[in-house]
Amino acid sequence: MRLWSILLILLTAPVTAYSGAWLREKGKGFSSNTVSVTQNYDISESTFLEYGVRDDLTLGAEVSFLASSYGLQSGSATLFLRRPLGRQGRPNVWSAELGIGAAWVGDVVTPNVKAGLSWGRGFTLAEKNGWITIDSSLSWDVYLQEHLAKVDSTVGINLGERFSGMLQIFHASTSTTTATSIAPSIIVRPIKSRPDIRLQIGAETLITNSSNPALKLSIWREF
Repeated sequence: MRLWSILLILLTAPVTAYSGAWLREKGKGFSSNTVSVTQNYDISESTFLEYGVRDDLTLGAEVSFLASSYGLQSGSATLFLRRPLGRQGRPNVWSAELGIGAAWVGDVVTPNVKAGLSWGRGFTLAEKNGWITIDSSLSWDVYLQEHLAKVDSTVGINLGERFSGMLQIFHASTSTTTATSIAPSIIVRPIKSRPDIRLQIGAETLITNSSNPALKLSIWREF
């Protein structure tokens, strides 16, 4: 059950390009809705929201659901706050995050608390702008007295006005097991007159076991 929980978190993790260490400007927000289907027909859905309460405070929420191919239903929900660390405007951007939430498997619901630390930096390669982020977090299941540690790494580059490429590596571990997956994707602005809407098409597979890869489709919107 614990191994399945790890795989659930890896396969349903909301994929965002410009969050991580960067905060949302005051009054501006971001949302993503993601659907993922594995080769074995495990289906997951996730929603991720961020909103700039102040320039130095971002409020966010994420909800994930998964229905496995053998009937198990599970999910998680988290509400979090993100604050910057250090002075803003530097090449290296740092932020800290605190959250509360719950996870469920079937009819069993367990509360948890979460703390996170993120680093990000922009770069230029062959006159194209890109970004790199490392998001680390530690969640503590209050009921089961179990921890979940995650490190998510992202490298992305803007290929033009309407196309970007992104490569992510997700790593998660508990006291008894670990899992690592890799997720390449392409981000497209399908409507030229609507730069606030983007479509992400990607795949994800466990590095140690590629027998059940997943296809992902996500819609991003800035508001």
